[in-house]
Amino acid sequence: MAKRATRADARRNVFKATLTRFVTKRGSRGGARFGDWRKILMRKFATNPEIETPDPVSLAIFAIDRVGPAAVRACASGVEVCVAAPDEATAAVFRAALAETARRRATDQLIRIVVD
Repeated sequence: MAKRATRADARRNVFKATLTRFVTKRGSRGGARFGDWRKILMRKFATNPEIETPDPVSLAIFAIDRVGPAAVRACASGVEVCVAAPDEATAAVFRAALAETARRRATDQLIRIVVD
């Protein structure tokens, strides 16, 4: 019974020490403290319009669901296949990837990525 009480106290002390360190510490966010939540949120969640990086998970899903079957269709039929991408950034990534793989597989030249 004493062991459980000791573990609970240790957990509580670790949590308290961590929370205290978080609240009192000045971070690298331009001196913003815990109370300056607006500055923290704006820096953390504000999007930068110049840099649009597609999500790697959505890229993988798009490749598996759309580009893979299109490559098989193009290879089997020999006819150009159009694949609709959700945005221009994703389309640019897949166009570059297909240009690279078209060096080894001529049928990758038959896949055209268009923005939906």
